[in-house]
Amino acid sequence: MERLEHPLPDAAAWIRFFAERADKVPILRHTKRHLEELRPIAETLNAHVLSQVVLQDPLLTLRLMVTLQKRRPPDLRTRELTTIDRILLMLGIRAFYAECDRMTLVEEELADQPRELAMLLRLIARLRRAARFAREWALLRRDIEVSEVVVAALLHDITEVLMWLYAPRLMSLLIRLRRTYPAIPLEQLQRKVFNATEVEIRNGLIDTLELPEILKKLLDDHHLENPRTRTVWLATRLARHLAHGWDDPRIPADLDAIQELVHVSREILLKQLGAPEEVMARLLGPTNAETPPTRTDGGEPSNVTRDPPHGE
Repeated sequence: MERLEHPLPDAAAWIRFFAERADKVPILRHTKRHLEELRPIAETLNAHVLSQVVLQDPLLTLRLMVTLQKRRPPDLRTRELTTIDRILLMLGIRAFYAECDRMTLVEEELADQPRELAMLLRLIARLRRAARFAREWALLRRDIEVSEVVVAALLHDITEVLMWLYAPRLMSLLIRLRRTYPAIPLEQLQRKVFNATEVEIRNGLIDTLELPEILKKLLDDHHLENPRTRTVWLATRLARHLAHGWDDPRIPADLDAIQELVHVSREILLKQLGAPEEVMARLLGPTNAETPPTRTDGGEPSNVTRDPPHGE
């Protein structure tokens, strides 16, 4: 697998580079193992069962979406296939497993860079957690298409995932700069390291690969008045903060905003999130009375600050 030691000149070059490889990205070893366990009975399974395995792996999710789009005749290419269930039905189980046989493994591709591999696996674990949150909250909201929200949360940081795969040393440099200069906006550091921002690359990749347009809408945090977009944003945000532990000072504001979105009590929400007992006691104490957060004119609670895109 080709690796880049130096940044490409601009966002367009990164988009071309990733687009040319999107239908060949490796997948997680755990994903491959689980799919092999299901292979003997795959033909009798509901596509939903297989889709739940796919949706544990953002790389396989991306690869399937791109593979199907490339195999469809140009006059049949649309942006309407937004869920993995439908993609599997369109592709067919046998064709899906034939594709699996050609897939390499993330752990093998980055075996010589264990630190970078560990960082990538941590990121993927965070995205899986965000996708789980998004599913739970979309169900509570009776979302019109829960799977779209799940896919959006899983692919929220797909540029970062691809960077760890194909430019791990550049990603390590970005992490070092982020820790050394925390006051500098993340987008500015991304431009210094990559000559582009991760959001620019992600949005351009969605267009170039002709992925569902709804993905870009659900990932656009400039439209948080849309509850579906807000679900993805909050799920991604909370997963990022929880990666630092329940002591992260931004979590109480996250919980306020989530409560406003899904209309559940703080106690029920914390139980759904699997908060430890000591965390429950602290976040349900008298200093955390359940008062609705104040809204701004744009519909966003004023006590929730924005993270920079894809921040640590």
